[in-house]
Amino acid sequence: MFQTIPAADFSAFGAPVQKLIELNTATFTKAFEAQKAAIEQQIAQAQADFKAFAEIKDVEAFTSFVTYKSEEAKAKLEALQAEALAATESTKAYFAEVQAILTAGQKAAAPAPVAKAPAKAPAKAAE
Repeated sequence: MFQTIPAADFSAFGAPVQKLIELNTATFTKAFEAQKAAIEQQIAQAQADFKAFAEIKDVEAFTSFVTYKSEEAKAKLEALQAEALAATESTKAYFAEVQAILTAGQKAAAPAPVAKAPAKAPAKAAE
């Protein structure tokens, strides 16, 4: 039964899996670190905003605060759009790299071509 299985180098199977593990680890670590930094920045900004808001004593200071926060929100929206574009490109690059690893692994694990026996000549009819 097992004699019909084509010869394949199963040692090559582990290399693409290892590359995928390393790629995923690096990709997810980078994403989690970016999220962590963004959350820490948002917490610090919220604390600073609360402190600044608590120090408002008159209408002019309130107007200035609201104007500043409005301009800051516009800038953050533009930054988010740029980050979304960068994330899209990063995702495309990630999937291209995954595809390259899988394709290379598939080629490495492909069975060697089996040589076929020459076809027999048809038997001549007796004359």
